[in-house]
Amino acid sequence: MPSSGEHGGGRGVLPAADQAGQDLADAGEAARILGYKDAHSFLSALGHGLLPELEQPDGYEYRRGSAGRPRQQRWKRDRLQELAARRSPAP
Repeated sequence: MPSSGEHGGGRGVLPAADQAGQDLADAGEAARILGYKDAHSFLSALGHGLLPELEQPDGYEYRRGSAGRPRQQRWKRDRLQELAARRSPAP
């Protein structure tokens, strides 16, 4: 069984965000929560391995049509907020 790669080596397909019944955030919202300039900056950091905690998304949203990527990653908001709290310096 592959341990890495684009498919994550997981079994089956995660449900679409609207079917998961979870409070999921897209890349733009994840960027705002974590203090990135925009979704592109967040996804770049993710792709360069700077956010190992978020390499495995909590779900996907599947889109039809030609605008944007057909499968977009989603993360739980509470997971993002917890990570943001750990990353911010203590007062």
